[in-house]
Amino acid sequence: MHNTLQALLAAHNNLRRLVALLERQPVMLADPDDSHAGLLVDALTYLTQYPDTGHHLMEDHMAQRLLACNALDHAECAEIEAQHATLARQGRALLDGLEGALRKDTASGEWVSMNTRLYAERLRHNMAVEELVLFPAAQRTFIDADWQAIEAANLRETPDPLFNTHVQTQFKELHHAIAMDAGCDCEP
Repeated sequence: MHNTLQALLAAHNNLRRLVALLERQPVMLADPDDSHAGLLVDALTYLTQYPDTGHHLMEDHMAQRLLACNALDHAECAEIEAQHATLARQGRALLDGLEGALRKDTASGEWVSMNTRLYAERLRHNMAVEELVLFPAAQRTFIDADWQAIEAANLRETPDPLFNTHVQTQFKELHHAIAMDAGCDCEP
């Protein structure tokens, strides 16, 4: 298996840990000072700033390249890209809604809770589709030149700010919560 594909699968495993944490958080937020509110803000910030701007773009590029090689159906390619667009839109809306819920002015905690669970399920579904359709097609089809093109198209050189040996300060509490929730010894 190519290193790029291994890295994408590792990122999916990390995202699953984050999704599991999101699903196990209390329903929501009677108190803006609740530590769960901070974790949710950090999780949504991470999801809208990292996977939406790097990881998903690389997968979209893979899908387009596979489509050009006739190794992926147009509908499958469009579905993956649409899932990414929906996740990006919903992630930004959730972050805005959470801010409104914490201020108790534009969104309710119930709305945030329901949409957080929906977002988590959409992210889980997206990863399943990619692992069942996109990744096997890339594994079968791509040669070294294809992987080099995929890597070159990934203009984001920033390391993952949450799942890395050097976790950004902003995400240290979230990383610790994910490690505790997963029961792993994965503290940086």
